[in-house]
Amino acid sequence: MKLHQIGELELLREVRKRFSSYSKINGSSVIVGIGDDAAVIAPQKEKILVTTDMMNERIHFDLSFTSPFHLGFKLVSVNASDIFAMGGRPKYLFLNIAMKKEEDENTFWKMYEGIFSAMNIYGVSLVGGDLCATENDMVLSATIIGAGDKVITRGRASVGDKIYVTGTPGDSACGLEILKRLTDESKEIIKNLEYWNNSHKNIGVLEYWSNELKNTIDWDIAEPLLRRHLMPVARDSAEIANYATAMIDISDGLFIDLCRICDESNVGARVYLNKIPMSDEMKKTAEIMKLDSIHLATSGGEDYELLFTAPPEIKFEIRNSKFEILKTTCIGEIIEKDRVVVDKSGKESALKTEGYQHFGTSG
Repeated sequence: MKLHQIGELELLREVRKRFSSYSKINGSSVIVGIGDDAAVIAPQKEKILVTTDMMNERIHFDLSFTSPFHLGFKLVSVNASDIFAMGGRPKYLFLNIAMKKEEDENTFWKMYEGIFSAMNIYGVSLVGGDLCATENDMVLSATIIGAGDKVITRGRASVGDKIYVTGTPGDSACGLEILKRLTDESKEIIKNLEYWNNSHKNIGVLEYWSNELKNTIDWDIAEPLLRRHLMPVARDSAEIANYATAMIDISDGLFIDLCRICDESNVGARVYLNKIPMSDEMKKTAEIMKLDSIHLATSGGEDYELLFTAPPEIKFEIRNSKFEILKTTCIGEIIEKDRVVVDKSGKESALKTEGYQHFGTSG
């Protein structure tokens, strides 16, 4: 059935019905949830954090290889990541969704399945939002309210602090490069996969185009990169927040987001290229597709890893997060004013703020 045949009121009733029991996950702090003019949330003793993000069709996602399930999951994750990046915990979710009135009902509910899957991971309650029709592209927006005892900003890095990053930056950007090159048949395979944390089937190989020739890439190599782009899991900062002096999530690129910490903290940075962690899958794919792995890792964006600074006496190793093993790597240190990168030979050069920027250029 088409959305215009169902109508906004009936859709909202069904959303409320499906999510009503889950809205109680944060206990009695939700006084009034979905169904009124505004949600009512009981203030806690903790500090309140609020973030919002938009996802626009053809700007943030491509429906030729992205499923509604992937969209819903990612919409929640990118907002949860902002809360974690400030040392908080995501608690309450608001959704604003604009879709074509001719869109099929199945698309709508598949997206909500992805939303619910992410909500279940982060423990957030859906407490409100809005639905409307659009004549053209789909527009999605989410707002998450979180809470935390200690708030970590971008502006408190100090000279001498070490610079750390979680995970392996560049995986998401490499996944996107694969997706853009896939044959139509392989794109459909990806769209029909709904998976999280390795609960998927091995489909053998994917086909992609290179110089107008059809090639293949092994699924085992491509899968973690595709998953990091389509369904990123935000990194829980619970342990990091106890020690971090400044923190940001990598949404636009490692270097450009590091420069944001430097700008807000009025400091410089020295980064060692040979210390930047890169996954074997990303390096193999970059070699196969003739991509620059260092560029992907430093400028790719949409990794939603955590980039943070901490005093030099703090030692971070592999730690258990709420969701999975969280690996942290020291990639440099905070210095007084310059922003430099050091190559494997020890030569220094200026750090270029490459990464994604709205209303601007990348590079």
